Amino acid sequence: MFSKKSNDIPENSSDESQNAYSEPVTEVAGEPDQSYGYENNANRANPIKPSIISEGFEFVGTITSEGVLNISGVIKGKVTAKSVLIDSSGLVEGELFSDQVMVKGKVLGDINCQELNIGPLAEVDGSVSYDSVHIQRGGKIKGHFIKK
Repeated sequence: MFSKKSNDIPENSSDESQNAYSEPVTEVAGEPDQSYGYENNANRANPIKPSIISEGFEFVGTITSEGVLNISGVIKGKVTAKSVLIDSSGLVEGELFSDQVMVKGKVLGDINCQELNIGPLAEVDGSVSYDSVHIQRGGKIKGHFIKK
C-alpha cells in the first residue's frame, strides 16, 4: 500500500505528473493578492480563534490565552484569558483572571475580572473582584465582592 511502485501508476510516468503541486505560482502586477495562506496575512488583522475545553475533558494546571476560552469540561488550576465562557457543564476549580467572564456553570475559587456575567443556573463560590457585574435571576454567588 505504501510502496513506491504501484499498479495504478504506469511505468513511464514522470516525477512531474506525480508531484502536481510543485509548479511555481506567479502573480500579475497590479492585481491584489488572492492567496489566503498564513504567510501572506501580515497586513490583515489576525483574530485569535477560541480555545475549547470540551465536555468530558479535565485539565489540571495553568492555562493562558490571549483570546477567548470556552470551558465545557473541568479545569483545576489557574486560568488567564482575554474572555472566558464557562458553559453549563463547565467547572473551574482555582483562580480565574480575565477581562470578561460569563459563568453558566460552576466556579470554585476566586475571579478577578473587568466584566462579570452570571447566568441563571451558575454557581460561584469564592471572592469576586470586578468593575461591573450582572447576575441573572437564579444565579448564586457565595463569597466576597470586591469592586475595583
